[in-house]
Amino acid sequence: MTMDPRTLGFFRLVIGFLVTADCIRHWMDARLFYSNEGILTNHYHLFRPSSGFNFSIFHAFSTPGEVHVAFAIATFCHFCFFLGWHTRIFSVLSFFFVTSLDNRLVMVENGGYVVENLLIGWAMFMPTGQRFSVDALLRSFRERKERSSAELNARAPFAWATKPYVSLIGLVTTLNIAVIYYFNVVNKSGHIWRKGDTVHYVLHLDRMITGLAVPFREYMPLWMMRPVAWSVLVVEALLVPLILAPAGRRITRPLAMLLMTGLHGSFGVMMRLGPFSWFMIAWSFLFPQPVHWEILGRWYTKKARAWVVVYDRRSPLAFFMCRLLARLDLCERLTFEESPEEDATPALLRVRDPATNEVHDDHAALAAIARSLPAGRLVWPLFRVLTLGLSAPLFGAVARRRDALARAWGLGAKPRGREASAPPSPLAARAGRVRAGLREALVAWFFVCAVSQTLNENKSVPAPFKHQQPWLMQATLGYPRMYQGWGMFAPNPISDDGSISVDAVTLGGRRVDPFTGDVPDLNLSDARGLGLNQIWQDYFNRIRLDRNKVFRHGLKEYLLRWHEETGRPEDELVAFDVYWLRDQCPLPGQTQPYKHEKIAILTYRKPGYRPPPGNPPLPPEPKVESAGN
Repeated sequence: MTMDPRTLGFFRLVIGFLVTADCIRHWMDARLFYSNEGILTNHYHLFRPSSGFNFSIFHAFSTPGEVHVAFAIATFCHFCFFLGWHTRIFSVLSFFFVTSLDNRLVMVENGGYVVENLLIGWAMFMPTGQRFSVDALLRSFRERKERSSAELNARAPFAWATKPYVSLIGLVTTLNIAVIYYFNVVNKSGHIWRKGDTVHYVLHLDRMITGLAVPFREYMPLWMMRPVAWSVLVVEALLVPLILAPAGRRITRPLAMLLMTGLHGSFGVMMRLGPFSWFMIAWSFLFPQPVHWEILGRWYTKKARAWVVVYDRRSPLAFFMCRLLARLDLCERLTFEESPEEDATPALLRVRDPATNEVHDDHAALAAIARSLPAGRLVWPLFRVLTLGLSAPLFGAVARRRDALARAWGLGAKPRGREASAPPSPLAARAGRVRAGLREALVAWFFVCAVSQTLNENKSVPAPFKHQQPWLMQATLGYPRMYQGWGMFAPNPISDDGSISVDAVTLGGRRVDPFTGDVPDLNLSDARGLGLNQIWQDYFNRIRLDRNKVFRHGLKEYLLRWHEETGRPEDELVAFDVYWLRDQCPLPGQTQPYKHEKIAILTYRKPGYRPPPGNPPLPPEPKVESAGN
């Protein structure tokens, strides 16, 4: 139940980056999947929601412009959470927008969306802004106001920055990830897993694989694929005791991180699974213990170069920069000195190597300092790219205008006085205990609901443990879609492949697939990966199901408006047939799929339309059939 604030801070950086990237990923398809000009309008989804307990703020936005505004607000909230600015507020808002994004388009949801919902939901109960955040930086400036180089060099740690966080949420998140791996192993009980043919079948799912997977399936022999398939089960099984081990965590936790990164990293580069792989890796960033941070600090201290930073004693801007550097210098590789009084034109910043007396001024000094700070060797090149290689002239301009900039930013010669951190009043202390109690009670309730959900959702749980959940318990996890059913490719992997193809005729007589803009391809047997992103491939796979037949109305309306998309009146569709193309993946040891099927799930012919002279007649309308439940 004890969590290190440094681990929580780094965990926030990882998942903040991922939720921001995932929001941008959805934003790229916002017009077609989230606006009323696309294939699933908000009013129809409100009338026929994809699931129970469905709520999404994105239902309130209709036009593409409105939807883009909603995505911009969501991205801003995620980015602020990533930076750690007003962290508690933006962690809640990030959870609100992440679950809203999922609820608006439940049709493309997979296990990765649920993992994302769980991680950002559990993060709300953690003080992820306590370290490595804008909040922590601003708090340190408020509570410690240095007035001299001696005070800059006396860098005692803040009590709140080193205090471990003890909460039930630490136990919940650890048990949750162990439960995920446990059920992912026991639910994979099918004969394909036992025979070791899973990798063969997965690599032949053209709708799901990336281009990197194609050479592997073409040149990797079956005898090599089978050990890889069995190793997946072995790794997932090993992860459970490694995560839950009560002793030896100095070894078990880094080993678990390494195995999770290797396992899910290979999934992520071979298959288009949406956020699943990357958020599973992100979960492992909750594992580092204090001893790991101490080892990392000692290693970096030996590697990073020590410098004496000499700043312009007369410049408030230079002193402020040193106050900032003192907070970023976590390994204490910098010491600070004032410029000599006899120096009439001192550099804004100057560094000196105490061992060799090597000296750098201004921009060169800043570059040397950056490379000595933790992660500076990564951040400094990025900073130069963002400034378009103009960091040197920009810093030179800042150095020349140091006094004017100090006045503009309200920087005094030295901070005025020191703010002592007064102890909280009795009322504030009592209110803090009440808030902590309510937080722990809420975590406990979510934990009880998660246990109940786990018992009911996983097929390998014996029937006597399954039960009828109360409505409140269902709603608690239903609205944010924090489910606990785990079994990716279980009990067997998918052994049939398929995708949607549209055979349409335009007013101008052209045969076209509106989703590709090319001539319809009604045979997938020669495919080497379809190049579909996760949203499109899951939409195609789900819209063909009978239970989603009601949502084909939106698909039909979109196809009838396709000429508005292209801006060409002659592209109006006068006929189209939407087919689910399906085949069986090649048998182990073979390379060609078999049992090709072309199943019409939606057809249209424009009433009263007759092709003009010279154009071929419209193709006969196929019979609409079931493509699965």
